[in-house]
Amino acid sequence: MCASDFVNEISTMSDIRPKKPRRFEERGGGFIAATRSLRELAIANFSTKLARLNRAMLAANGDTHVKRMQQWRDEGLEAEFIQDITRGPGEPRSKTAREMVLYLCDGSPACRLVLQEVLAAKAIEKLDKQKYKQHQKVMSVEATVPCAWYLEQTLRAALLDARVMHAGLSNQAKAELGDLFNDPNSTLKILIIMYDVGAVGLNLHLACNRVVGLAIPRSEGQNGQAAGRVNRVSSTLPFV
Repeated sequence: MCASDFVNEISTMSDIRPKKPRRFEERGGGFIAATRSLRELAIANFSTKLARLNRAMLAANGDTHVKRMQQWRDEGLEAEFIQDITRGPGEPRSKTAREMVLYLCDGSPACRLVLQEVLAAKAIEKLDKQKYKQHQKVMSVEATVPCAWYLEQTLRAALLDARVMHAGLSNQAKAELGDLFNDPNSTLKILIIMYDVGAVGLNLHLACNRVVGLAIPRSEGQNGQAAGRVNRVSSTLPFV
């Protein structure tokens, strides 16, 4: 199914807005049902529009897992795709990048927080470490796949180079992404990394000393590992 066909199918549904969650017993109980509820809660907490998109995918017998997110990236489905699925009846499409970013950030405190950190890091300014006395890149950490994808698309809608290091990437792809982020002169300003990503020995401190945690990890060890990627003995600037 192509993107336009999927959007048309979704638009014919009577109601794709998130509804009140059913009681645990009504969902069949068990571990799967419990984790699904927690995942949906994490998505809704991240963005009301992402919750609507997730609901639409479930209603169409789809999902918002790693393979699906990568499929959308490969097909070039970005901010416009999100808006086509989630905008309400009669709500106009965004005509400028500013309107699109405002639309995506509406109902998403997490996206607004990251954009504030981007400004604080001077990530949109010309590289000048001597002037700003800091690195000019940001690393964000997420636990839920669609949340990372949504943040990536929001930042890209703001004309910022943002990418996700996720479990679907090969070890070589992760290493190449790390090298690109470690290059102060590269266009890659925001790296979104998943707590569960396998990247032993990954150091990201050469051009970044600012980390934004957007989700609660499963353990304090995961939190320390994420922060430790930019807080190394050889770091030239203090961790933020």
